Amino acid sequence: NGTSGYEEAAAQGLIAGANAALKVLGRPPLVLERSDAYIGVLIDDLVTKGTEEPYRMFTSRAEDRLFLRHENADQRLTRLAFNAGLVSETRYAHFQEKMRLLGEARLIAVETKFQGIPISQLFKRPGFSVQNLPAEIVSLVPTAIWDLVETDFKYEGYATRQSDQNRQIERRKKQAIPDGLDYDMIAGLRSETRQKLARLRPTSLGQAARISGITPADVAIISIWLSKNNLRGSAHATEVS
Repeated sequence: NGTSGYEEAAAQGLIAGANAALKVLGRPPLVLERSDAYIGVLIDDLVTKGTEEPYRMFTSRAEDRLFLRHENADQRLTRLAFNAGLVSETRYAHFQEKMRLLGEARLIAVETKFQGIPISQLFKRPGFSVQNLPAEIVSLVPTAIWDLVETDFKYEGYATRQSDQNRQIERRKKQAIPDGLDYDMIAGLRSETRQKLARLRPTSLGQAARISGITPADVAIISIWLSKNNLRGSAHATEVS
C-alpha cells in the first residue's frame, strides 16, 4: 500500500492476519486504538493522513506517548490479544497473576508509609526508588512488580496531565482559528509546522489536526496560546469531514 520499512509491514501484517482469521471464525475484528498501541497510531495515521505522513513511526509524536511505554505493553494488549485468540490460556493465566500482584503492590504503596510519607508519594520524588525501601516491604511482592509500580507512580502526574490535555483537545476541535493568525508568534511550534499552517490556513483546530505532519502536541500548543491570548475566530468554524 505504499508504506516503507519492515516494522510497518510487520505491524500491518499482524493485524491483517489476525483479522482475516477472526472473520473466517465469525468473530469481531481486532481493533487497536491510538491509545492502545503504536500499531494503532500507525494504522490510524495511514488511514487518515496517507502514506506521505512521515511521522507515524516516531514515538515522540504520539499523543498518548506517556501511556504507550514498553514496560506496560502486556497490560495494554494481553487482554485484547487473548480475546482475539493470539494468546494462550497458560500465558493469560500468568498475566492475570501479574495483574493481581500489581494491584496488591499498588495498594501497599498507597496505604503504607515510610518515614511518615506514603510510599506512592515517595516514588514521585527524584532519586527515590524501591531500593530505598526496607527489605520487609520489598519482600512482599517480586522486585520486578515493584519496578513497574514505581514507574507508574513516577509518571502518574505527567500522564494525568497529558490525558486531561488530550480530552481538552477533543473538546476544542471546533474552536475557530482567527483569520490571518501569525503562527510565528506562537512559541513552541516547529518551523515546519508554522510553514504548513501559514500556507494552508486552517479555520479550526480540527482542520489543523488533520494536516499531514501536524501533531496533537502542535494542536495543544495552538489551543493553549489562543486561550491565553483570548483570541477567537471571526465566526464559529464549520467542521468538514
